[in-house]
Amino acid sequence: MTTAFPAICPTSRTFTPGDYATKRFTAINGAGTTRLYGSKPFDSKLQLQFLLNDSDLQSLLSCWNDAYGTYGTLDLPENVLVGVSEDVQNEIASSLNWRWAERPSVQSVLPGRSRVTVNLVATLDV
Repeated sequence: MTTAFPAICPTSRTFTPGDYATKRFTAINGAGTTRLYGSKPFDSKLQLQFLLNDSDLQSLLSCWNDAYGTYGTLDLPENVLVGVSEDVQNEIASSLNWRWAERPSVQSVLPGRSRVTVNLVATLDV
């Protein structure tokens, strides 16, 4: 089940590309080899920060609940990546299945305004 992430534009975003499944084997003499166990990176990270009114905050919290927290996958809209070149957008969007990595963090800054931090992770599902 895929849940639509709200079409809200973040005030900042941090993207960390995923890693590949590798294992390093080292012999007693120090010589070693590294094995690659897959052709796709996994566990990309995307941190988004928002300054939201109560209506947009409600949309974001509804997305969390509709996805059953970290269980369901997310469909990220273009607004999340606004201001990023098309090539970078394609790289981020193609990072497998986006999910909530953890609960959103909400800080009230003014009546009707909240600063929200969202952490997402791109998973490689079987």
